Amino acid sequence: MERIDCRSHKETLFSWIWRKTHKENLSPPYYCYYSLFTIASKPIRKWFSAVLIPTIPFSNLRVQCYRWCGYKIGKNTFIGMRCYLDDMCYDMIEIGNNVTISYGVFFACHGRKQGHNKLLIKDGAYIGMNSSLIARSDEGLIIGENSVVGACSLVNKSVADDSVVVGIPAKEISKSK
Repeated sequence: MERIDCRSHKETLFSWIWRKTHKENLSPPYYCYYSLFTIASKPIRKWFSAVLIPTIPFSNLRVQCYRWCGYKIGKNTFIGMRCYLDDMCYDMIEIGNNVTISYGVFFACHGRKQGHNKLLIKDGAYIGMNSSLIARSDEGLIIGENSVVGACSLVNKSVADDSVVVGIPAKEISKSK
């Protein structure tokens, strides 16, 4: 469990309760320092980004709604319907300009017994339908500039610029330039 130095955060009711109920000399976990507004707004943002946005039929509105939820998405980017962007790590996903993300792509920035890792898709990349992008290492996952990820691929390692990768797990089959 991630711990935060208690001297750098303002004491909250939750962190005070943690200190009184846990006799160890550990700092309260990060979520004890959340404001009541944050506690109330998180489930709403999660529902909005995981349930409502993927069903919006208009691409530009869908992308704009993802931006409102905190995702960093570049210009002229297309995100298909039924995509799942990791709603726990909206600040760890960055999508460049002129990127095409096809239908049903799954983005994961964390997993069981794994930290929260950055997922970066550089400019001009194409992600095929029903692919899964899983950032499992501390360096995160980088999809290179002008790279192509084939449909139904599982990408768990970074992809070089101008590469074409396919398969489970994804393997490079060619350079696109």
